[in-house]
Amino acid sequence: MKTFGIIAEYNPFHNGHKYHIDQVRAAGATHIVAIMSGNYVQRGDVALIDKFRRAEIAVQNGVDLVIELPVTYSLASAELFARSGMMMLGALGCVDGISFGAENPSLAMLQNAAEASSKASTPDKIRPLLEQGMSYPQAVQQIIGLEAGPLVAEVFDDPNNTLAVEYIKSLSYLNLDFEVLPIKRAGVPHNSEETSENYASASKIRQMIEDDEDISAFVPAETLETVKEYEENENLCYFDNLERELLCLLRKAVPQQFTMLPDVGQGLENRLFEAGKAATSLDEFLEFVKTKRYTMARIRRILLAFYIGSLSSDLMMPPAFGRILAFNDRGVEIIKASREKNKEKPNRLAIPFSSDIKELYTSPIPAAKRFIQLTTLSTDLYALASRNIRRSGGDFTAKIGKLTTVEISENTAPAAPSGIEVTQGGKAQENPTEE
Repeated sequence: MKTFGIIAEYNPFHNGHKYHIDQVRAAGATHIVAIMSGNYVQRGDVALIDKFRRAEIAVQNGVDLVIELPVTYSLASAELFARSGMMMLGALGCVDGISFGAENPSLAMLQNAAEASSKASTPDKIRPLLEQGMSYPQAVQQIIGLEAGPLVAEVFDDPNNTLAVEYIKSLSYLNLDFEVLPIKRAGVPHNSEETSENYASASKIRQMIEDDEDISAFVPAETLETVKEYEENENLCYFDNLERELLCLLRKAVPQQFTMLPDVGQGLENRLFEAGKAATSLDEFLEFVKTKRYTMARIRRILLAFYIGSLSSDLMMPPAFGRILAFNDRGVEIIKASREKNKEKPNRLAIPFSSDIKELYTSPIPAAKRFIQLTTLSTDLYALASRNIRRSGGDFTAKIGKLTTVEISENTAPAAPSGIEVTQGGKAQENPTEE
């Protein structure tokens, strides 16, 4: 059993994601686990398709187990997004390696960039450049260029490379002994507006969906069918659909609320407060707040953290549990191996993993209830982001992702993740939670 981890968003799942998974499998992985952003993504947006369906599509296309990255971290900086995902992979205790897409698949170059980034990211070096109006990523890249040379600095021109560097830095920070497998992106760069054969970036595909263009060449059948179904039922989710809700909250807010938000400080809270009182649209609010120092993605993440009630103090706590969103039979084997490994040798990162949100309330980890509160509330608020406003309580009523079933004898069937029953033949059924 050789288990590799992937940290992803699959927003939406496309042919490039499928290529990556196939390459990991070809490199010798027998089992693949994905830590996936839930209903909110790191670029500061709501996911086009809800987390349960995206997880199911991932399993249908080669992933064996999908675990939700808590919303606090999916709306965090690249550093915290990567570190929290790596913490969750480490918490399983049975993961052998990490794989990620990168424009530059040279592990040696990425490791050099990670080392240079660690040396550059010190307050005494960064602060003067921030005071000149640079954004944090720009400041780090400039220092790296001066200290390590332009070739290393160029690694940070692409967001995928930036995340790759953060994954490598996290391995050292967390003292995780993982094999590292960079995979060169197939077809087109991240966020590219171009297409190449059967490949297009997720941002291009989202734009095509919004413009009612044909995406069939760039996504697997499961994604295409889901998009058609969700479009027909008006269930696709967009940030702009939250405009009135967000403007309402911003107009009701007091300045102290903004000081408690993640990634806010040094006067940004005043800009947020003033913009909230003056703006008549989300675009106007974002343009008012944005400066060279504060990127649009950062402002959007802050705004969504404000929307769901996430605080800067939440980012000081490590993940408290892992919510299982979808799995197949090999995914069951990963959970079984995790439990056995952590039982044999206590894991300093160990947390409970379950498909049953109610069961996770019993976690002995103090932060668990706070994280569950944010998870369930954020899902309820996400239900307002589609034109067809859905009911609340989605985290309790959603069915677990479909299994890819193989025959397993009664005597050898592994224990299923909590909240799931495995019957003879390996077919899974969901334990009822709430009607």
